[in-house]
Parts: sequence; structure tokens; C-alpha cells
Amino acid sequence: MLTKYFPGLLWLQGYSRHTFRGDLFSGLSIGVLLIPQSMGYAMVAGLPPEVGLYAAVFPPLLYALLGTSNKISIGPVALDSILILAGLSTLATPGSEEYLQLAIVLTLMVGLLQFFFGLLRIGFIANFLSYPVVVGYTSAAAIIIVGSQLQSLVGSTVDHVNVFSLVYQLLSPDNHWNGCTVAVSAISMFFILVSTRLIPKLPTALIVLVMGMLLSGLFQIEQYGVVVISYIPQGIPQLNFPSVNGRQLIQLLPLAMTVAFMGYVGTISICKSQETPTDKYSVQPNQELIAIGLANMLGGLFRAFPVSASFSRSAAFRASGALTQVSAVVSSAFVVSVLLFFAPVFSRYPLPEAILAAIIVLSVMSLFKYGEMKALFYQNKKDFFCAMVTFCITLIFGIQQGLLVGILVSLGLVVYNSANPHMTELGLIRKQGLYRNIHRFHNAEVREDILVFRFDAPLYFANKDQFISRLYAWMKLRPAGKLKLVVFDGSAVNSIDSTAIRMLSHVIDNLKEQNVELYLTNLIGPVRDALTNSNLGEYRGGHIFSNIDDAVTYFDEGVYKREEIALQTNVRRW
Repeated sequence: MLTKYFPGLLWLQGYSRHTFRGDLFSGLSIGVLLIPQSMGYAMVAGLPPEVGLYAAVFPPLLYALLGTSNKISIGPVALDSILILAGLSTLATPGSEEYLQLAIVLTLMVGLLQFFFGLLRIGFIANFLSYPVVVGYTSAAAIIIVGSQLQSLVGSTVDHVNVFSLVYQLLSPDNHWNGCTVAVSAISMFFILVSTRLIPKLPTALIVLVMGMLLSGLFQIEQYGVVVISYIPQGIPQLNFPSVNGRQLIQLLPLAMTVAFMGYVGTISICKSQETPTDKYSVQPNQELIAIGLANMLGGLFRAFPVSASFSRSAAFRASGALTQVSAVVSSAFVVSVLLFFAPVFSRYPLPEAILAAIIVLSVMSLFKYGEMKALFYQNKKDFFCAMVTFCITLIFGIQQGLLVGILVSLGLVVYNSANPHMTELGLIRKQGLYRNIHRFHNAEVREDILVFRFDAPLYFANKDQFISRLYAWMKLRPAGKLKLVVFDGSAVNSIDSTAIRMLSHVIDNLKEQNVELYLTNLIGPVRDALTNSNLGEYRGGHIFSNIDDAVTYFDEGVYKREEIALQTNVRRW
């Protein structure tokens, strides 16, 4: 019973020393990744670096107890950070105390929304964000994140509206870069790239961070105009309830909804991608909402910003041998040790912001989905269009606007595709005795007196006109007076509504006036049930068949082979 509310306890059943060794090594490895990433993502969000460390401590601990996946790493992520920056920068100045307080309130709101969504069991909302939208959105977000770090990489400050104006101003002859900052950035990026290629398992980001701090302290690099982080509060922040007012809540609500939705979508997507058939326990979407919701609420009480699952850290999570979320507890403890014992080191050995910027830029490069966009172009032009619209709007107008437009375009495509489904004429391949698409199989035979077609979608009010227009167009192509039978293959029709049934009734009447019969074949149970309960109930006899071959045989020879199969229904007779 207890495990129902605390799924994390399931991982402790049968826990052994071997399991702990794997979790210990993995937890330390993830902790090494978390420190530079958490500090960097906090800066991307316009927040002090220690806020990122707080986000890497408290939320993962609670998720370890409440989450249903043992294969993901919860903590700060780049996409959440850029969403926070885009939304909060319109309300306060990034880096200010007011901005920090708004971020904390936002974190609590995000957690509350996710928690209530979980209680209401609406975890299915993740299904409404299509893959092309995610591709376009993340690719544009990657460029925006890289753009947000360019100033730190070159040691210059400019006012900008979007990435294009930022790049233009940075490349302007009037703009002056700091040579020492550029050198630090270049060396850091070069070292990370080379080390990652030569020794993939080496914690290059942490090594660059530590070496940068040592050299910065030894050579007092800040005197050369390099911006540094010289203060990290020591210890764990106290429990804090931020002061809020109604005006702030109203202002933050759209942003909170966006961050809550995207955080959950990212988390559940990673959970599902990591899940395997051999897993002892399956991922529960609604419980995941509750878990990350309460994790964010706890983080907000300890001055953290919103968190979700990280794909890169989750991959490292598994690769390093993690077996349970105990590894997350270990990584959180590692971050706590840094806050308790190593925070004062920053005053003696300050960290150049250019190093964090270099780490972030290289970390988010994988978010740019060039390969996926290329694949969409060749696979489905409509999906590619959806991805590109999302990409362009996000890049030009902003994260929230791009995401909203992408979702609307995606829903628009759903409506368009459902109203214009695939519908094809079928012909007989005599050697195999099968009916196939005449446009794909050139040896498919078509009889002048029989029209066979298939409708590949649910039949309902939105596509009924498409059904009629295509059917009548095919009938007009037959020689006058030759057509005697129309066979409707309903194998791909998984549902039918009352409007479509009424439409079929009119079609049947119109065909009878022309001395043409309509036979229905391959109907699934729910469709047969709907027809039985309608005014077409009496039409079932002699007009519904198990397959196309039976229908044609009955038309030619008057032999009804499998009536008991074709007419079976679950409708109760009173």
C-alpha cells in the first residue's frame, strides 16, 4: 500500500551491495556533471549560479521517492532555463532580487500545476505535442541558448531583441570584444571538444571548471576585464516561503503553464524512451506529474528554479551503471558537499563566466535537430512544414510564441488530415486473390460493373463530404449504365458517428435510384454495433460481408459464405 504513493520504495526491495556499488559510482558521475551544468543553466535563466546548485539538491531527492522511473536524472535543464529567461525578463531585470523572487514563485506555481494535473489524471496531455513541434522548438531553443551565451564568450554587452539583432550588434565594428575573455572561451571549448573525443568518459566540464578557477586565482584574471563568479553562499538555504500577490500570480500564470507543460513533456518523453520490456515496473504518467510537481514545490521552498529530466544526464545515468534512484541521492549529497565545504573557494579562485558559457554552448549543441529536420523533409512534407513554422516563429518572436504557434499548427494538421483522409480504389490481384491499391499495383484488375474502395480513417462529420465526393467521382468514370455494385472496404474505419451513418443512408438511397448496390466489408465490431443501432440495422442482411471476395462472390453467384461472421455484434437485444 505504501509503495502506491511512494513508488521509489519499490527499488529498495531486494537491494544489495552490488546494486549500491553501481548506484554509488553512477551518483558520483552524475554529481560531477550536475555542478557545472546546474550553475550554467541557472545563469542561462538569469539567476545566480547557486540557485542551480539548489535545484540539483532538493528536487532529485523527492523524485527518488515519488518517481516511477529508475533511469532518468532530474535537475536543471537548458530548455526550462531559456523559457524562464524569456518569460521573467519582461517582468524584472535578470539578476535582480525581484527577478529571483519571481523565479521562486514561478517554481512553486509550476510544481502546483504539475501536481494538480497529476491528481486530475491528465498525464495524457503530453500526446498533444507532436514530434515535429518538439524538433522545431528544441532546435530554435538551442540557437537562442547559444545566442544568450555569446556575450559571455566574447566579453561584450549589447541590447538585443532576438538572436539576429544580437549577432548583428556583436559583429558591429563599434562593438569591442575582450581579448582575454575570447581566449578563455576558445581554450575551454577546444579542451572539451578534444577531450570528449579522445576520452569520452572523462568529466571534461568539471576539469575545465576546476582548472579555470585555479588559473583565474593564480593570475587574477579579473584585472584583465574577464567577468568572474567570486561568491557562492556557503551551506544549504533555509526553508523560505516567498511573499506573493495576486497581480504577480496572474502575470506568471501563462509562463507557469508553459514551463509545467514542457517540463512534463520532456520528462515523460525521456521516461518512455528509456523504458524497456524487461523493466520490472512501468512508467506511470500521472504519477510522474505528481512526482515532478512535488519536487518543484520542494525546490521552490529552498530557492531553486524549475527542474525536469535531462536527456544527456539520463543517458549518462544508465551508462554509468545506475540501477535505482539511490544514485540521485548520492549525486545530491555530492552537490551538498560542494556547497558546504567548497563554496568559500570561489572567493580565492573565482570562476570565469566564459568557462560556464563554453560548457553550456557545447552541452546544448545536441538540441539542434538537423538530422531529424532532414528526415522530416523526405518523410512527410506536412510534418516538416510544422517543424519549420515552429522553428522560425520561436527564433524570431520568442520561445512561448513559437511553442504556441507550433501547437496550433500541429492541431491544424490533425484537423486537416482527419478531414482529408486517404481513400483509394482497389483492384484484384488474381494470382494472390487479394484486393490492393490500383495506383500502387499495376497488375490489379478493375471490373466495369464493380467499384471497390477503401477509406483509411474514422468516418465522421468532418470527412463525410470527402467520402461522398471521392466516391461519386469514381462512379462518374465508369461507362454509363455499367456499374452495378459498390464495395466499401471498412477495415481501416475504427469508428463511425451518427452524421456519417446518416450520410451512408443517403448514399444507399442514391445508389438504389441508379440500380447500384452498396456492400460493406471488413467492418470491425464497434462499427457493426453502431450500424445495428441505427436506421441501417435492417440493411445488415445481405449487404455486410466478412471480406471483399465474399461480397463479389455473392454478387456474382448469390452465395453468402460467412454470414455468422460478418453480422456478429455486441449489441444487446431487448
